[in-house]
Amino acid sequence: MSGVSAPGSLALLESVTVRFERGGLELGLGAPPAPKAAARAELGLPTDRPIVMVGHQAEVWHAGILAKLIAADELAKRHGAALVWLTPDQDANEPTMLPYPAQTHEGRLQRREWQVDPAAFVRPGTPTGSRLAMEPGAVPRVARTEWPHEHVRGGLERIRGALEARGGAVALADQFTGASLDLVRQALGIEVDTALTAIAMARGSAFGMWAERMHRDAKDCVLAYNAAAQGYAGAGVRELAMGPRWELPLWSLTAGKPRTPVYGDEPLPQRMAPRALAMTGLARTLLCDAWVMGTGGELYDEVTRRWLRAWMGAEDLGAGVVATATLRLPLREGALPDPERAAEAAWRAHHARHHPQMLDQDDRQRERDRIVERMRAAPRGSMERRELFAELRAVLERARRDAAERLQELDAQAAQEAERLQDKACVLDRTWPFALHDDSALRTLDGAVREAVGALA
Repeated sequence: MSGVSAPGSLALLESVTVRFERGGLELGLGAPPAPKAAARAELGLPTDRPIVMVGHQAEVWHAGILAKLIAADELAKRHGAALVWLTPDQDANEPTMLPYPAQTHEGRLQRREWQVDPAAFVRPGTPTGSRLAMEPGAVPRVARTEWPHEHVRGGLERIRGALEARGGAVALADQFTGASLDLVRQALGIEVDTALTAIAMARGSAFGMWAERMHRDAKDCVLAYNAAAQGYAGAGVRELAMGPRWELPLWSLTAGKPRTPVYGDEPLPQRMAPRALAMTGLARTLLCDAWVMGTGGELYDEVTRRWLRAWMGAEDLGAGVVATATLRLPLREGALPDPERAAEAAWRAHHARHHPQMLDQDDRQRERDRIVERMRAAPRGSMERRELFAELRAVLERARRDAAERLQELDAQAAQEAERLQDKACVLDRTWPFALHDDSALRTLDGAVREAVGALA
């Protein structure tokens, strides 16, 4: 069975998907081959059992990313493997702008951002691994015009507390990753065996050999990379600059400053890190036995696979598992916003005023239809047509008066659906930080993902 989806639940769990990237999943027992063992040992990774690896940028991730971690944990438990989290701390994402849903005094929902570190100033392009840890500011408060939705206030405080507890971290990436993993452990009991970063990975000999080979073989490396990116344009992988300089899939790093490209016509920098494809390629060929990714990562890794095969003649990247989920916050009672349902409700409210049959008045409907037929036969602009129109309006007014309560119900339904539609973006958003969900919702997600993993043959 290649994939399993779980239905929605009271916790607004809309879907869970876990499936093999390709083929099946076979994890070896005991120690890995010597090259893999050496690469893992140097980075402090286990060498006595298989490794299931998963990861994401340093931030408080959304529930779809949490689903990857749950799936990886379940796979590790079932196969006696170690669970390793990989943080791409060479990435320049901005974790300190944390989104949350706010409610206005008018009853509307708005997407807002909590500036976790109000004193921070960072130059664009600075990796999270090159930034210092920070002291979180106060969470957004209730104000006169708007306030954090009541369902997420506790989550915002939990996030702040976790970040504060990790304030002694060396880098911002370590602080956010550590805080997120702490929150997962508190809610679900998941323990990661090792947390690795891309910058730490770059200190190993295996990465050093890869970087040296890229530098020596810059032209072929970049040509193969760009061909792979062109072959999977939907993955959104930017092509590297070609000759005469040949931009390598590496970043040069300086503490507190933006990352800069590395070129084949200059010496390799002392402090560097792999770009995304090189990072996952190294991780999947040497550092882990199973790689858990999201649906976006699946296409991304196809680019990696084609690049390494064309450039290095590398074997397949190894076992891959795709896991994702959609968990929504309960920001509104009732059904989720639906444009078609809103349009239908508006149509019913309008149509009922002109068709008595919709108000259970069949006799008046027949009377209305007879008048309409006579109007069609009467000459346009004639007195007869005007008199028939007045007669039709009188019939409809009597129908509306007798069914006033029913019309009010239809109007209320249309207004309710229109109101839901105004808040559609917030209510349907699946990317709120996972810690804004309460523990019961996270446990529902946990159980559904583990059940989906167990169903994989």
